[in-house]
Amino acid sequence: MRWILSEEGKPALEALARDRALIAFDYDGTLAPIVDDRTRAEMAPDTRVLLRVVALLYPSAVVSGRSRADVSRRLDGIPLVAFVGSHGAEAGFGPVDRAPRAVVAAWRAQVTPRIAETPGLELEDKGLALAFHYRRAPDRAAAARAAHELASELPGARVFGGHEVVNAVPEDAPTKGGAVVELLERTGCRSALYVGDDVTDEDAFRAPGVAVSIRVGEDPASAAGWFLRSQAEVNDLLRALVNERRHLDGRNERVEGLLRAVRS
Repeated sequence: MRWILSEEGKPALEALARDRALIAFDYDGTLAPIVDDRTRAEMAPDTRVLLRVVALLYPSAVVSGRSRADVSRRLDGIPLVAFVGSHGAEAGFGPVDRAPRAVVAAWRAQVTPRIAETPGLELEDKGLALAFHYRRAPDRAAAARAAHELASELPGARVFGGHEVVNAVPEDAPTKGGAVVELLERTGCRSALYVGDDVTDEDAFRAPGVAVSIRVGEDPASAAGWFLRSQAEVNDLLRALVNERRHLDGRNERVEGLLRAVRS
C-alpha cells in the first residue's frame, strides 16, 4: 500500500481530475469519525464544506452500511449523485426493492427475544439488513460471540463483521462493490475513486472501474492500493481532489466562496 497524499499519489489524483471520474466514500470511519453512540456520528464542519465542493466538481456518492434514509439525512445539502445504503443493498437510484424486507423482518422476530440475554448487545433493523452492535457491551468479547452466533442462525443470511458490529444481509443482496459498478454505469463515469475503512469496503476496493482505492488506516491485507494514515486525513484528500480539478478548470466563484469559509 502507498500513502495517497505523498508525491507518489499525486499522478493518480491528477488522472482522476482529467477523467470523468466518480468519487465515492464510505461514511462511518471515513467521512465521519467512529463514535461510541452511532446516532451521533456526524461529519466535522470543514469536512461537510469540502465534500460539498468536491461534489460540485466531480460526480460524487456515498456508499454506507447505514440505511439509505439515515445516511442521506446526514448528508443533507450536499449535491451527491447517489446515497447507497445497507452495504449496497439499498440502491442509490429509484425505489428500494421491498421484497427482501419480509425476510429481514422475519430475522428480527427470530432474534429479538434473545438480544436481552447479552448485556449491551443492541439490534439495529435497517430494513434490508440487521446489525448487531456490541460497542457498548460491558464484555465485548462475549457480546461479539453472541452476535456472531445469532447472525449465523439466520436462514439465507450473508454475515460479516465491522467496527464492533456483526452484519446480516440477504445472501443475494448487492455488495458495495456492485453498487459502485452500477453507479459507474448510471453516471457514465469511466473510472472511480473509492475511500473506505472497513472489511465491508473490500468489495468496492476490488470492483471493476475503481482506479484509485484508498483505505483509511494502513493494512497490508487490504485490497486497497492506497491508504490514509487516519480519518483525520480525509479532509486533506478532499482538498487535494479540489485543487487538482481547480488547476484544470480555473477559478469558480461558487467553489472559491466555499473554500474561503473553510479557511476562515
